[in-house]
Amino acid sequence: MEVKLGRKTKYIEPITFGFDEVLKAIADENIPQKDFTAHPFIKWVGGKRSIINELISRVPSSYDGYYEPFLGGGALYFALKPEKAYLSDINFYLIVTYRAIRDNPKQVLERLKEHKSKHNLAYYRNARIDLSKEQSPIIIASLFIYLNKTCYNGLYRVNKSGLFNVPMGKYADPAIVDENNIMACSKALLSAEILQHDFSQITPKKNQFFYLDPPYHETYSSYDGSGFNSKDHEKLAEFCHKIHNNGGLFMLSNSDTEFVRSLYRNYNIETVSASRFVSCKANERNKQNELIIRNYNGRYVR
Repeated sequence: MEVKLGRKTKYIEPITFGFDEVLKAIADENIPQKDFTAHPFIKWVGGKRSIINELISRVPSSYDGYYEPFLGGGALYFALKPEKAYLSDINFYLIVTYRAIRDNPKQVLERLKEHKSKHNLAYYRNARIDLSKEQSPIIIASLFIYLNKTCYNGLYRVNKSGLFNVPMGKYADPAIVDENNIMACSKALLSAEILQHDFSQITPKKNQFFYLDPPYHETYSSYDGSGFNSKDHEKLAEFCHKIHNNGGLFMLSNSDTEFVRSLYRNYNIETVSASRFVSCKANERNKQNELIIRNYNGRYVR
């Protein structure tokens, strides 16, 4: 006699973890998890997470090497995870932090746990001073991330002496230790070359793709004590011309001003809406138009 079941058979996916990995997870009292998707491990003024889909939809379909000379939070890099990447920024502490996350994530996490356990106003103020004195990349990275997670609005601002001077923010429980993401970012950065220098020190070549996200024109730009003024924007426009003339590809983000539009009038200029949360004034904490500028149309196919 045939027996009919009253409900559908449920299919259970087999565990894809190796025996040794499961044993280690049990010993650590952890459940084994699949890869965690990496996303920016720091907050950054002008970060691109709010328009990341706009950017991804405009990335060339093929290119020979990904270059990001204004690294910041690296949202587009972590979203794309290109096989060959050259990441750079003029901010010394930022680049030291990226390299430490790539090379020594567990040591950085241990320091971050210590910062979290000691966090208060006095400790924060001492950490601001310590950042400029430390020489160990691991300690610098942990201090940089700690200050970034606990300072006002995630700002990075320095005085004329190059000393970090942002006041502490008012957070009930700042996310100082994000272990899963730190480890995922470390893995995502393994194939990247990470250096500290000005964008103009790069020689663009044919088929290379550059994503350029400079301090925006007529907005906050005190990232390293020297600022980024109109002359710097003109210098950057010349660099973009060089990319174009050398057969490379570029996509640039900037504020929607007549000055910026005039610099790139011969290229493809599009307007997008992005959330910006830098100012403490309520009427300035809203969505603003900004520009995406490219020397190609659509998803470029070489």
